[in-house]
Amino acid sequence: MEHDIQIYVDNVDGNDNRSGNRNAPVSTADKAFNLLPPSWPGRAEIIFVTTGRPYEILTDAVSFGTPVGAIASPLVIRGGYEDLLTITASGSSDGDIVPTTADQPADALIGAVLTRVSGTGSPVGTAISIRGNTSGPALNIQLQQSIGRIVAGDRFTVQRPAVTLRPTQTLNLTSHDGRSPNFTLVGIKIAPAEGSSLNFLNVRAHCETCEFVFERAGATIHTNARIHGGIEMETLSPGLDPQRAGAGVYIHSNAATNLISAARNGIFGGHLTFKDITVRVSQGGVLVPHSLEALRAPIHILTGGSALGQPNPRTGQQAWGTATNKARIRNVTGLTGDGLRVFNGGSLNSPVGPIHLDIFGCGRDGIRLDMCSIASFGPPGGEDGLVSTERPENGGFGLNVRNASRALVGTPPATLRLTGRSGPVGLDDVAPSSATLPQSNAGMSLVRVNSR
Repeated sequence: MEHDIQIYVDNVDGNDNRSGNRNAPVSTADKAFNLLPPSWPGRAEIIFVTTGRPYEILTDAVSFGTPVGAIASPLVIRGGYEDLLTITASGSSDGDIVPTTADQPADALIGAVLTRVSGTGSPVGTAISIRGNTSGPALNIQLQQSIGRIVAGDRFTVQRPAVTLRPTQTLNLTSHDGRSPNFTLVGIKIAPAEGSSLNFLNVRAHCETCEFVFERAGATIHTNARIHGGIEMETLSPGLDPQRAGAGVYIHSNAATNLISAARNGIFGGHLTFKDITVRVSQGGVLVPHSLEALRAPIHILTGGSALGQPNPRTGQQAWGTATNKARIRNVTGLTGDGLRVFNGGSLNSPVGPIHLDIFGCGRDGIRLDMCSIASFGPPGGEDGLVSTERPENGGFGLNVRNASRALVGTPPATLRLTGRSGPVGLDDVAPSSATLPQSNAGMSLVRVNSR
Protein backbone atom coordinates (compact mmCIF):
# COMPACT_ATOMS: atom_id res chain seq x y z
CA MET A 1 0.00 0.00 0.00
CA GLU A 2 1.32 3.41 -0.88
CA HIS A 3 2.07 5.86 1.88
CA ASP A 4 -0.53 8.55 2.35
CA ILE A 5 2.20 11.20 2.52
CA GLN A 6 5.66 10.96 0.96
CA ILE A 7 7.87 14.03 0.82
CA TYR A 8 11.14 13.64 -1.11
CA VAL A 9 14.18 15.85 -0.50
CA ASP A 10 17.19 16.06 -2.83
CA ASN A 11 19.81 18.76 -2.18
CA VAL A 12 21.44 18.23 -5.59
CA ASP A 13 18.58 17.94 -8.08
CA GLY A 14 15.64 19.20 -5.97
CA ASN A 15 13.92 22.57 -5.97
CA ASP A 16 11.85 24.13 -3.17
CA ASN A 17 9.31 25.41 -5.69
CA ARG A 18 8.28 21.84 -6.45
CA SER A 19 5.61 19.66 -4.83
CA GLY A 20 7.94 17.26 -3.02
CA ASN A 21 6.71 14.05 -4.66
CA ARG A 22 9.05 11.37 -6.01
CA ASN A 23 9.43 13.04 -9.41
CA ALA A 24 9.58 16.60 -8.08
CA PRO A 25 11.65 16.64 -4.87
CA VAL A 26 12.27 19.74 -2.80
CA SER A 27 15.85 20.71 -2.02
CA THR A 28 15.92 21.60 1.71
CA ALA A 29 15.00 19.94 4.98
CA ASP A 30 13.23 23.12 6.12
CA LYS A 31 10.88 23.01 3.14
CA ALA A 32 10.14 19.32 3.70
CA PHE A 33 9.22 19.95 7.35
CA ASN A 34 6.93 22.81 6.27
CA LEU A 35 5.14 20.52 3.79
CA LEU A 36 4.26 18.05 6.54
CA PRO A 37 0.60 18.64 7.53
CA PRO A 38 -0.47 18.98 11.18
CA SER A 39 -2.00 15.48 11.08
CA TRP A 40 -2.54 12.49 8.80
CA PRO A 41 -4.90 9.49 8.89
CA GLY A 42 -2.46 6.87 7.58
CA ARG A 43 1.28 6.96 6.96
CA ALA A 44 3.76 9.78 6.53
CA GLU A 45 7.39 9.77 5.38
CA ILE A 46 10.05 12.36 4.66
CA ILE A 47 12.63 10.68 2.41
CA PHE A 48 16.10 12.21 2.07
CA VAL A 49 17.86 11.15 -1.13
CA THR A 50 21.45 10.03 -0.61
CA THR A 51 23.59 12.67 -2.32
CA GLY A 52 26.81 12.73 -0.28
CA ARG A 53 26.06 16.27 0.90
CA PRO A 54 24.73 17.21 4.35
CA TYR A 55 21.19 18.57 4.53
CA GLU A 56 21.32 21.81 6.50
CA ILE A 57 18.48 22.73 8.86
CA LEU A 58 18.36 26.52 9.14
CA THR A 59 15.45 26.92 11.53
CA ASP A 60 15.77 26.69 15.32
CA ALA A 61 12.55 24.73 15.86
CA VAL A 62 10.69 21.89 14.14
CA SER A 63 7.28 20.70 15.30
CA PHE A 64 6.15 17.34 13.96
CA GLY A 65 2.55 16.54 13.16
CA THR A 66 0.27 13.93 14.66
CA PRO A 67 -0.96 10.59 13.26
CA VAL A 68 -4.72 10.48 13.81
CA GLY A 69 -6.92 7.40 13.64
CA ALA A 70 -6.72 3.66 14.24
CA ILE A 71 -4.52 2.92 11.21
CA ALA A 72 -2.30 6.00 11.42
CA SER A 73 1.41 5.48 12.08
CA PRO A 74 4.26 7.72 13.27
CA LEU A 75 6.25 9.93 10.96
CA VAL A 76 9.24 8.15 9.40
CA ILE A 77 12.28 10.21 8.43
CA ARG A 78 14.21 7.95 6.10
CA GLY A 79 17.76 8.19 4.83
CA GLY A 80 19.77 5.16 3.80
CA TYR A 81 22.74 2.95 4.57
CA GLU A 82 26.33 3.49 3.51
CA ASP A 83 28.20 0.20 3.07
CA LEU A 84 31.67 0.78 4.55
CA LEU A 85 33.18 -2.63 3.88
CA THR A 86 32.32 -6.26 3.22
CA ILE A 87 33.32 -8.82 5.84
CA THR A 88 33.83 -12.55 5.32
CA ALA A 89 33.94 -14.70 8.45
CA SER A 90 37.22 -16.59 8.81
CA GLY A 91 35.95 -18.96 11.49
CA SER A 92 32.93 -20.04 13.53
CA SER A 93 31.22 -18.39 16.50
CA ASP A 94 27.90 -18.22 18.31
CA GLY A 95 27.32 -14.81 16.76
CA ASP A 96 28.50 -12.36 19.42
CA ILE A 97 31.88 -12.08 17.66
CA VAL A 98 32.67 -12.21 13.95
CA PRO A 99 36.23 -13.44 13.27
CA THR A 100 37.64 -12.10 9.99
CA THR A 101 40.91 -11.23 8.28
CA ALA A 102 39.88 -7.64 7.53
CA ASP A 103 42.32 -5.03 8.85
CA GLN A 104 40.90 -2.09 10.84
CA PRO A 105 42.21 0.11 13.67
CA ALA A 106 40.92 -0.78 17.13
CA ASP A 107 37.32 0.37 17.70
CA ALA A 108 37.11 1.97 14.25
CA LEU A 109 33.77 0.22 13.73
CA ILE A 110 32.13 1.10 17.06
CA GLY A 111 28.56 2.29 16.60
CA ALA A 112 28.29 0.96 13.05
CA VAL A 113 25.87 -1.84 12.13
CA LEU A 114 26.74 -5.32 10.89
CA THR A 115 24.22 -6.73 8.39
CA ARG A 116 24.13 -10.36 7.25
CA VAL A 117 24.52 -10.94 3.50
CA SER A 118 24.81 -14.75 3.47
CA GLY A 119 24.72 -17.72 5.82
CA THR A 120 22.06 -19.70 7.65
CA GLY A 121 22.57 -18.63 11.28
CA SER A 122 19.97 -15.86 10.92
CA PRO A 123 17.89 -14.46 8.06
CA VAL A 124 19.70 -12.46 5.40
CA GLY A 125 19.28 -8.79 6.29
CA THR A 126 19.61 -9.28 10.06
CA ALA A 127 21.40 -6.21 11.45
CA ILE A 128 23.09 -5.74 14.85
CA SER A 129 24.98 -2.80 16.40
CA ILE A 130 28.76 -3.17 16.63
CA ARG A 131 30.20 -2.58 20.10
CA GLY A 132 33.84 -2.47 18.95
CA ASN A 133 36.61 -4.34 17.19
CA THR A 134 40.14 -5.53 17.76
CA SER A 135 42.92 -4.33 15.46
CA GLY A 136 45.20 -5.95 12.95
CA PRO A 137 44.65 -8.52 10.22
CA ALA A 138 43.19 -11.04 12.70
CA LEU A 139 40.18 -8.87 13.37
CA ASN A 140 37.31 -9.68 15.71
CA ILE A 141 34.15 -7.62 15.34
CA GLN A 142 32.27 -7.54 18.64
CA LEU A 143 28.47 -7.24 18.54
CA GLN A 144 26.04 -6.01 21.18
CA GLN A 145 23.79 -9.01 20.54
CA SER A 146 24.18 -12.29 18.72
CA ILE A 147 23.55 -12.15 14.98
CA GLY A 148 23.08 -15.93 14.99
CA ARG A 149 25.44 -18.83 14.37
CA ILE A 150 28.42 -17.91 12.15
CA VAL A 151 30.59 -20.29 10.11
CA ALA A 152 33.61 -19.54 7.92
CA GLY A 153 32.56 -17.99 4.62
CA ASP A 154 29.47 -16.18 5.93
CA ARG A 155 29.40 -12.66 4.51
CA PHE A 156 28.37 -9.36 6.11
CA THR A 157 28.42 -5.64 5.38
CA VAL A 158 29.37 -2.90 7.84
CA GLN A 159 26.99 0.04 7.52
CA ARG A 160 26.56 3.58 8.79
CA PRO A 161 23.85 6.16 8.02
CA ALA A 162 24.13 7.52 4.48
CA VAL A 163 22.26 10.80 5.09
CA THR A 164 23.40 13.60 7.41
CA LEU A 165 21.11 16.33 8.75
CA ARG A 166 23.08 19.34 9.96
CA PRO A 167 21.30 21.93 12.13
CA THR A 168 23.17 25.21 11.80
CA GLN A 169 22.09 26.34 15.28
CA THR A 170 20.59 24.79 18.40
CA LEU A 171 17.49 22.91 17.24
CA ASN A 172 14.35 22.28 19.29
CA LEU A 173 12.34 19.26 18.19
CA THR A 174 8.77 19.19 19.50
CA SER A 175 5.56 17.28 19.01
CA HIS A 176 2.01 17.72 20.23
CA ASP A 177 1.21 14.07 19.70
CA GLY A 178 0.02 12.48 22.92
CA ARG A 179 0.78 8.95 21.71
CA SER A 180 4.03 7.09 22.01
CA PRO A 181 6.09 6.58 19.93
CA ASN A 182 5.59 9.37 17.42
CA PHE A 183 8.78 9.67 15.38
CA THR A 184 11.03 7.17 13.58
CA LEU A 185 14.50 7.72 12.14
CA VAL A 186 16.00 5.24 9.66
CA GLY A 187 19.53 5.58 8.29
CA ILE A 188 19.93 9.16 9.53
CA LYS A 189 22.87 10.97 11.15
CA ILE A 190 22.17 14.25 12.95
CA ALA A 191 25.31 16.35 13.35
CA PRO A 192 24.66 19.89 14.64
CA ALA A 193 27.16 22.61 13.81
CA GLU A 194 29.94 23.13 16.35
CA GLY A 195 28.57 24.52 19.61
CA SER A 196 24.95 23.72 18.70
CA SER A 197 22.66 21.41 20.66
CA LEU A 198 19.49 19.38 20.25
CA ASN A 199 16.49 19.62 22.57
CA PHE A 200 13.77 16.96 22.44
CA LEU A 201 10.37 17.93 23.87
CA ASN A 202 7.60 15.31 23.76
CA VAL A 203 9.40 13.66 20.83
CA ARG A 204 9.69 9.91 21.23
CA ALA A 205 12.19 8.88 18.60
CA HIS A 206 12.82 5.26 17.65
CA CYS A 207 16.12 5.09 15.78
CA GLU A 208 17.40 2.40 13.38
CA THR A 209 21.00 2.68 12.13
CA CYS A 210 21.19 6.25 13.42
CA GLU A 211 23.86 8.55 14.82
CA PHE A 212 23.90 11.76 16.84
CA VAL A 213 27.27 13.52 16.92
CA PHE A 214 28.15 16.72 18.78
CA GLU A 215 31.05 19.18 18.82
CA ARG A 216 31.30 21.26 22.00
CA ALA A 217 27.62 20.71 22.78
CA GLY A 218 25.10 17.96 23.43
CA ALA A 219 21.42 17.15 23.71
CA THR A 220 18.62 17.24 26.26
CA ILE A 221 15.85 14.65 26.26
CA HIS A 222 13.05 16.02 28.42
CA THR A 223 9.30 16.24 29.08
CA ASN A 224 8.04 12.88 27.84
CA ALA A 225 10.75 12.62 25.19
CA ARG A 226 12.71 9.49 24.36
CA ILE A 227 15.58 8.18 22.28
CA HIS A 228 15.22 4.46 21.69
CA GLY A 229 17.81 2.47 19.74
CA GLY A 230 16.32 -0.12 17.39
CA ILE A 231 12.86 -0.71 15.94
CA GLU A 232 11.70 -3.46 18.27
CA MET A 233 7.96 -2.97 17.75
CA GLU A 234 7.03 -4.69 14.49
CA THR A 235 3.79 -2.70 14.29
CA LEU A 236 5.53 0.63 14.87
CA SER A 237 5.29 1.71 11.26
CA PRO A 238 4.36 -0.38 8.20
CA GLY A 239 7.24 -1.11 5.88
CA LEU A 240 10.02 -1.11 8.48
CA ASP A 241 12.30 -4.15 8.31
CA PRO A 242 11.93 -6.32 11.45
CA GLN A 243 15.34 -7.91 10.75
CA ARG A 244 16.94 -4.58 11.69
CA ALA A 245 15.44 -4.47 15.19
CA GLY A 246 18.92 -4.67 16.75
CA ALA A 247 20.42 -1.86 14.66
CA GLY A 248 20.41 0.82 17.33
CA VAL A 249 21.59 4.37 17.91
CA TYR A 250 25.17 5.69 18.23
CA ILE A 251 25.65 8.91 20.24
CA HIS A 252 29.11 10.42 20.34
CA SER A 253 31.06 13.67 20.43
CA ASN A 254 34.56 15.09 20.23
CA ALA A 255 35.04 15.28 24.04
CA ALA A 256 33.62 13.50 27.08
CA THR A 257 32.91 16.92 28.63
CA ASN A 258 30.02 17.24 26.16
CA LEU A 259 26.75 16.15 27.68
CA ILE A 260 23.60 14.30 26.73
CA SER A 261 20.97 14.30 29.44
CA ALA A 262 17.53 12.88 30.17
CA ALA A 263 15.16 14.62 32.60
CA ARG A 264 11.44 15.18 33.27
CA ASN A 265 10.26 11.78 31.98
CA GLY A 266 13.01 11.67 29.37
CA ILE A 267 14.24 8.16 28.52
CA PHE A 268 17.30 6.55 26.94
CA GLY A 269 16.37 3.02 25.93
CA GLY A 270 16.95 0.13 23.56
CA HIS A 271 20.30 -0.61 21.92
CA LEU A 272 22.61 2.25 22.92
CA THR A 273 26.20 3.05 21.98
CA PHE A 274 27.97 6.05 23.54
CA LYS A 275 31.50 7.30 22.88
CA ASP A 276 33.35 10.36 24.22
CA ILE A 277 30.28 11.93 25.82
CA THR A 278 28.90 12.14 29.37
CA VAL A 279 25.48 10.55 29.84
CA ARG A 280 23.44 12.18 32.60
CA VAL A 281 20.07 11.04 33.93
CA SER A 282 18.30 13.18 36.56
CA GLN A 283 15.00 14.67 37.78
CA GLY A 284 12.65 12.01 36.43
CA GLY A 285 14.93 10.79 33.64
CA VAL A 286 15.43 7.06 33.06
CA LEU A 287 18.16 4.88 31.52
CA VAL A 288 16.79 1.50 30.43
CA PRO A 289 19.11 -0.17 27.91
CA HIS A 290 18.52 -3.51 26.21
CA SER A 291 22.18 -3.51 25.19
CA LEU A 292 24.87 -0.96 26.00
CA GLU A 293 28.38 0.01 24.95
CA ALA A 294 29.98 3.10 26.53
CA LEU A 295 33.57 3.92 25.50
CA ARG A 296 35.12 6.86 27.37
CA ALA A 297 31.51 7.76 28.17
CA PRO A 298 30.74 7.99 31.91
CA ILE A 299 27.14 7.37 32.93
CA HIS A 300 25.81 9.48 35.82
CA ILE A 301 22.50 8.74 37.55
CA LEU A 302 21.83 11.85 39.64
CA THR A 303 19.11 13.31 41.89
CA GLY A 304 15.69 12.08 40.83
CA GLY A 305 17.13 9.97 38.03
CA SER A 306 16.98 6.20 37.74
CA ALA A 307 18.44 3.32 35.81
CA LEU A 308 16.31 0.22 35.29
CA GLY A 309 16.77 -3.33 34.16
CA GLN A 310 13.85 -4.41 32.00
CA PRO A 311 13.50 -7.41 29.67
CA ASN A 312 13.72 -6.83 25.94
CA PRO A 313 10.08 -7.15 24.75
CA ARG A 314 11.16 -8.74 21.46
CA THR A 315 13.76 -11.26 22.61
CA GLY A 316 12.99 -11.60 26.33
CA GLN A 317 16.69 -11.16 27.15
CA GLN A 318 17.40 -9.78 30.58
CA ALA A 319 18.78 -6.49 31.71
CA TRP A 320 21.47 -4.51 29.89
CA GLY A 321 22.96 -7.50 28.10
CA THR A 322 23.29 -11.26 28.49
CA ALA A 323 25.39 -13.50 30.68
CA THR A 324 27.79 -14.17 27.79
CA ASN A 325 27.61 -10.75 26.10
CA LYS A 326 27.40 -8.12 28.81
CA ALA A 327 26.83 -4.40 28.57
CA ARG A 328 30.13 -2.55 28.83
CA ILE A 329 31.43 0.72 30.27
CA ARG A 330 35.15 1.14 29.65
CA ASN A 331 38.17 3.43 29.68
CA VAL A 332 36.51 6.41 31.39
CA THR A 333 38.88 9.19 32.42
CA GLY A 334 38.29 12.93 32.77
CA LEU A 335 36.65 14.89 35.57
CA THR A 336 35.81 12.01 37.89
CA GLY A 337 37.00 8.84 36.19
CA ASP A 338 34.05 6.81 37.51
CA GLY A 339 32.45 4.52 34.95
CA LEU A 340 28.93 4.35 36.43
CA ARG A 341 28.13 6.94 39.07
CA VAL A 342 24.88 6.89 41.08
CA PHE A 343 24.94 10.12 43.07
CA ASN A 344 22.92 12.28 45.45
CA GLY A 345 19.84 10.09 45.73
CA GLY A 346 19.87 8.52 42.28
CA SER A 347 18.73 4.90 42.01
CA LEU A 348 19.38 1.76 39.99
CA ASN A 349 17.06 -1.22 40.16
CA SER A 350 16.60 -4.45 38.23
CA PRO A 351 13.55 -6.32 39.52
CA VAL A 352 13.37 -8.85 36.66
CA GLY A 353 16.88 -10.20 36.30
CA PRO A 354 20.57 -9.47 36.81
CA ILE A 355 22.28 -6.35 35.51
CA HIS A 356 24.80 -7.87 33.10
CA LEU A 357 27.60 -5.29 33.13
CA ASP A 358 31.32 -5.47 32.42
CA ILE A 359 33.11 -2.33 33.58
CA PHE A 360 36.87 -1.83 33.27
CA GLY A 361 39.70 0.56 32.53
CA CYS A 362 38.16 3.50 34.43
CA GLY A 363 40.46 6.07 36.02
CA ARG A 364 38.79 5.93 39.42
CA ASP A 365 35.98 3.57 40.50
CA GLY A 366 34.19 1.24 38.16
CA ILE A 367 30.91 1.90 40.00
CA ARG A 368 30.55 4.65 42.61
CA LEU A 369 27.45 5.04 44.78
CA ASP A 370 27.45 8.31 46.67
CA MET A 371 25.32 10.62 48.82
CA CYS A 372 22.47 8.32 49.97
CA SER A 373 22.03 6.56 46.64
CA ILE A 374 20.91 2.96 46.23
CA ALA A 375 21.61 0.34 43.59
CA SER A 376 20.15 -3.14 43.31
CA PHE A 377 21.95 -5.13 40.64
CA GLY A 378 19.50 -8.00 40.55
CA PRO A 379 16.19 -9.19 42.01
CA PRO A 380 15.90 -10.44 45.59
CA GLY A 381 17.24 -13.95 45.91
CA GLY A 382 18.91 -13.81 42.51
CA GLU A 383 22.36 -13.00 41.27
CA ASP A 384 23.89 -10.04 39.53
CA GLY A 385 26.10 -10.13 36.48
CA LEU A 386 28.78 -7.61 37.44
CA VAL A 387 32.29 -8.43 36.30
CA SER A 388 35.54 -6.89 35.15
CA THR A 389 36.93 -9.26 32.52
CA GLU A 390 39.40 -6.97 30.74
CA ARG A 391 42.52 -4.98 31.43
CA PRO A 392 43.42 -2.33 32.39
CA GLU A 393 41.67 -2.66 35.70
CA ASN A 394 39.80 0.22 37.28
CA GLY A 395 42.04 2.77 39.02
CA GLY A 396 40.13 2.78 42.32
CA PHE A 397 37.61 0.20 43.50
CA GLY A 398 35.46 -2.03 41.38
CA LEU A 399 32.51 -0.82 43.50
CA ASN A 400 32.83 2.05 45.98
CA VAL A 401 29.87 2.76 48.29
CA ARG A 402 30.04 6.13 50.00
CA ASN A 403 28.16 8.54 52.28
CA ALA A 404 25.30 6.33 53.49
CA SER A 405 24.64 4.72 50.12
CA ARG A 406 23.56 1.09 49.75
CA ALA A 407 24.48 -1.59 47.25
CA LEU A 408 22.40 -4.76 47.02
CA VAL A 409 24.23 -7.51 45.17
CA GLY A 410 23.40 -11.06 44.18
CA THR A 411 24.73 -14.44 45.14
CA PRO A 412 27.40 -15.43 44.53
CA PRO A 413 28.51 -11.83 45.09
CA ALA A 414 29.67 -10.76 41.66
CA THR A 415 30.98 -7.53 43.19
CA LEU A 416 34.06 -9.55 44.13
CA ARG A 417 34.67 -9.98 40.40
CA LEU A 418 34.77 -6.21 39.87
CA THR A 419 38.46 -5.38 39.85
CA GLY A 420 40.23 -2.23 40.96
CA ARG A 421 43.70 -1.35 42.14
CA SER A 422 42.26 -0.61 45.60
CA GLY A 423 40.21 -3.79 45.68
CA PRO A 424 36.86 -5.10 44.43
CA VAL A 425 34.73 -3.30 47.05
CA GLY A 426 35.22 -0.12 49.08
CA LEU A 427 33.19 1.55 51.82
CA ASP A 428 33.87 5.30 51.88
CA ASP A 429 37.18 4.74 50.07
CA VAL A 430 38.36 2.01 52.46
CA ALA A 431 38.55 -1.69 51.61
CA PRO A 432 36.61 -3.87 54.11
CA SER A 433 38.71 -6.12 56.32
CA SER A 434 36.86 -9.19 55.05
CA ALA A 435 35.24 -10.22 51.79
CA THR A 436 32.26 -11.67 53.65
CA LEU A 437 28.97 -9.85 53.12
CA PRO A 438 27.20 -7.86 54.47
CA GLN A 439 29.66 -5.05 55.05
CA SER A 440 28.88 -1.69 56.60
CA ASN A 441 30.69 1.14 58.38
CA ALA A 442 30.07 3.98 60.79
CA GLY A 443 29.09 6.25 57.90
CA MET A 444 26.13 3.90 57.22
CA SER A 445 27.46 2.83 53.84
CA LEU A 446 26.37 -0.75 53.16
CA VAL A 447 26.96 -3.64 50.79
CA ARG A 448 24.82 -6.73 51.28
CA VAL A 449 23.25 -9.61 49.43
CA ASN A 450 19.81 -8.76 48.08
CA SER A 451 18.00 -11.55 49.94
CA ARG A 452 14.30 -12.24 49.87
